Amino acid sequence: MNSILVDSDEIEYYTFLGPIFEAIQNKQCDYNWLITELNTNWVPDNFLDYFEHYKINEGYWDRDNRYWISGTQLTELINDYNIQFIWGVLSGFSKSEQIDINNLDVVPFADGNTAFWKPGVTVQHPKSEIEIVCWDSTLTLLISKDQSVVNDFREYFKEARDLDEYNSQD
Repeated sequence: MNSILVDSDEIEYYTFLGPIFEAIQNKQCDYNWLITELNTNWVPDNFLDYFEHYKINEGYWDRDNRYWISGTQLTELINDYNIQFIWGVLSGFSKSEQIDINNLDVVPFADGNTAFWKPGVTVQHPKSEIEIVCWDSTLTLLISKDQSVVNDFREYFKEARDLDEYNSQD
């Protein structure tokens, strides 16, 4: 598994997805995305129109809310609105993969997830190929089964650090 951490001054806010998508050369369009633990700075009135499926409990910031969106729709949402993803896990799945967001065995999460801070970080959902973790507006984690995605990200964000190396420091 390949993972990287960006928490530098290279972007204004670490959890705006536009620069993240640029960094991975817009490969987000190659996936369908499960979004969990979403907390944003705001949502447009037509926010749910972008999603194919969603499960809403008590509002947009409920930890158990889940959203399913194509990479194209996600890109449109990000291009149409300047949304900051404060907390959230975006898990990218092959377009051929079908999941039932109402019956997930694994629900990826960020807040309180200590696994990110130990060597050997992996994507949380076993069927996902890539994971973008927005961590309290302070950093972004990218975890991918595809080393080229991590390499693109690191090339774009020169100060990004290998997460395993970061986690192995004393």
